[in-house]
Amino acid sequence: MREFVVMADSDSEIPYQYADAHELPVFLMPYTIDGQEALFDLGRATDFKGFYDKLRAGAEASTATRPPLDIQNFFEEQLAQGKDILYISFSSGLSAHYDLVQVAKKAALENYPDARIETVDSLGIAMGSGLLVCHAQKMKEQGASLDEIKEWVEQHKLNALHFFSVDSLKHLQRTGRLSAVLSVMGSLLDLKPILTVTKEGKVVSFDKVKGRKKVIRYLADLAEKNYDPEISAELAVVCHADNLEQAQALKEEMQKRMKFDEIWLLDIGPVIGVHAGPGALAMLMLGKERPL
Repeated sequence: MREFVVMADSDSEIPYQYADAHELPVFLMPYTIDGQEALFDLGRATDFKGFYDKLRAGAEASTATRPPLDIQNFFEEQLAQGKDILYISFSSGLSAHYDLVQVAKKAALENYPDARIETVDSLGIAMGSGLLVCHAQKMKEQGASLDEIKEWVEQHKLNALHFFSVDSLKHLQRTGRLSAVLSVMGSLLDLKPILTVTKEGKVVSFDKVKGRKKVIRYLADLAEKNYDPEISAELAVVCHADNLEQAQALKEEMQKRMKFDEIWLLDIGPVIGVHAGPGALAMLMLGKERPL
């Protein structure tokens, strides 16, 4: 049986320390702010606060895909070493990236016809996708085969839950993730939308909470409601966009109510931060199947 490697993209937002420790190759995704394009490096040298300060000051920011040739070269670095690939991609419902991965896969296999490249559309984003990547890597290190791991990820990807709040709706509106009407209503009423990722891998409004203080309790309630001890207990993630105080409070509330071996506290990277904006707060975990 050929050796294989689990791979992901940086929109999974797995910490670089984890990627390094497990020798997990990550394809870096781009963002642009004030006309300068950069690749999100999983936090290795990212100035998270500086990025969000620029957004608060009105900087223009956007995201994009990378060309198939870049993805092909990323794949071929592993194929040239005689390794097959299991690539877990962030949601096709949020970007054309997954489609470009298929183009790159076809081209790479023309150069390495004896190799395998298996891809999974995680239908998730950030550590919602990253939790699947971490579990896949754990299975690999425990001796599971590529096919066994792919089957598990496909069967459980809708158990990857994303619930998050944003401090301002304008970034979601500007990037097309929220309608203009809802954006205006939210601003007038001080409503904080609770958003989620659907079974189709798209971001939608799930509920609304009046004011910032109620967001922590509401997200903890959602975690408790969707907790499944068979798959939830190992790892959950709280992440934030320059909103550390609320993130720490949410982590503490989740630790009080439920048993987790670990809860990672992470910064939201610039690619996702372009859309979520400063102040966003998210809870991500494996649990019961997505409600929408």
